[in-house]
Amino acid sequence: MASYTKPRRNAVYDETASDTADVRASETQRALPTRRGPHTAKVITGGKHGAASSAKDAESDLGRSLGPLMRQARKRQQLTLQQVAQRAELSVSYLSQIERNLLTPTVGTLKRIATALGIPTGQLIAPDAGTTRTMVSVLRKHERKRVAFPQSSITYELLMPDFRRRASALWLVGNPGAESGPAQSHEGEDIVIVLNGHLSVDVAGTWYELKEGDSICFNSELPHRWCNRGARIAQAIWISSPPYL
Repeated sequence: MASYTKPRRNAVYDETASDTADVRASETQRALPTRRGPHTAKVITGGKHGAASSAKDAESDLGRSLGPLMRQARKRQQLTLQQVAQRAELSVSYLSQIERNLLTPTVGTLKRIATALGIPTGQLIAPDAGTTRTMVSVLRKHERKRVAFPQSSITYELLMPDFRRRASALWLVGNPGAESGPAQSHEGEDIVIVLNGHLSVDVAGTWYELKEGDSICFNSELPHRWCNRGARIAQAIWISSPPYL
């Protein structure tokens, strides 16, 4: 990831002028390369009868929420589109279209944008419901938020209401042949518990084969990824501390 210098807090910040200049610059200068992964995330919220809404509804839900949330996070830190683009190694015009709900980024791109903004990726997908964190939260099965992948059999279900926690827990479902993509790393620790099927987890270049009932714990600063090499659907719970998606 490209290095960057955090803007001074006492600097005068003209967000309208800065954004306009950023977009104009993107049209006249060579844009930074846009790296797109194989999947685009769609958030599906369970209905009152436990059934998820359609993919079309999910896409519109994400489109309505992602752009404004991303823009708000950027404004809070007094960052211009150009600054975020440099941090995430994306083009200014691409980020501008996301903020205006004209494009939906891939999961990999969304993670890079969140990193550039200094927030967990989940805050762009499952924003905090309120200003305070409750000590006890019960989340019914039909209330889970699902992150689905078009043209892929992978889905994640959030087992917590938001990311204002000390850890995140995801219900992972992957069909035979499904894989998470390139290895990633982040601070903290991860724990994976396989509930059904078979899951192969790569940690720092070593593959660990997990069957039903098996678990693995590792330093998540080590590059890691997973795939389903089995003949059945794999289901697992993936826990990360601090929260990560």
